[in-house]
Amino acid sequence: MRLALLLLAVPATLAAQSKADGTLCGHLGNPRFPTARTSAQQLAQSEAGRGAFFAGCLAFVDGQYGDAANAFQRAVAADASNPVAHFYLGRAYGAQAQRANIFSKASLAKKTKHEFDRAVQLDPEYLDAREGLVEYYTQAPGILGGSKEKARAQIEEIRRRDTWWGGFVAARIAGRDRDWSTVIHEYDRLAAEYPDSLNAWASLAFGYAQQKRWDDAWQTIERMQHAVPGSMLSHFVVGRLAAESGQQLERGEQSLKRYLAYTPQPGEPPLASAHWRLGTIYEERGRSDAARAEYQTAVSLDPKLTGARDALAKLK
Repeated sequence: MRLALLLLAVPATLAAQSKADGTLCGHLGNPRFPTARTSAQQLAQSEAGRGAFFAGCLAFVDGQYGDAANAFQRAVAADASNPVAHFYLGRAYGAQAQRANIFSKASLAKKTKHEFDRAVQLDPEYLDAREGLVEYYTQAPGILGGSKEKARAQIEEIRRRDTWWGGFVAARIAGRDRDWSTVIHEYDRLAAEYPDSLNAWASLAFGYAQQKRWDDAWQTIERMQHAVPGSMLSHFVVGRLAAESGQQLERGEQSLKRYLAYTPQPGEPPLASAHWRLGTIYEERGRSDAARAEYQTAVSLDPKLTGARDALAKLK
């Protein structure tokens, strides 16, 4: 009996490890997770299947999508029951399809959907794969299976399993379609259901900001700070909104200075972004030299931060 229980536990343990590997892979290239690449490079030296998977992750984030697909194919060959390997193989095919000529595009698109479908078949609870299908259905033409109705169905499958995740996916897709009423509805519902979540409040505020509904955005900030007092992340949100709106600049400056005195945790906005936003505020206030220094610092911390690079180029 004990042996049987141990054998049953093995697949669950492997599935958890596989999903953890997928999470790490997804963090690559994100400045909010600065140690992810080193961890992935170490894991790429692992045994065949896992090593191949992380080799694919590293190639993918470096834009080497053919090499990534080859590596993920090896990972799938090593363990065909691994939904995460199938999902990332689909992502590699999708990235290739977006850059392929017209003759290869359709074949790669079909491979993308096949791998996403297979990942969901292997693990219906694997929400990354369901989100991949949402992206496929909303971007592919009808002749290749694109369908807003099927995308909405997958969003509801995600929401049924995780209301938080489903709400954010629904809002993102609605924003892409410039369906602002749905964007606000989704974020407002998330803030109501998860009042201690700064991400929900911040997303609602920036949903208003995208429409230049500045009064609503600032009112949301006040609600956020009342619901989650004392959060350092809220200082970044205030600073960003001040930079984008050109309003409450003194408050935004002080908030960003407080955030810059803090060490962001993994997943929180990096300091480079705070320097960029502070530079915007300085520029708005006519302090060009101070703005230039902030932009330069932002770019030195993150050379890929295009907003800061563009702002610095325009200021010179």
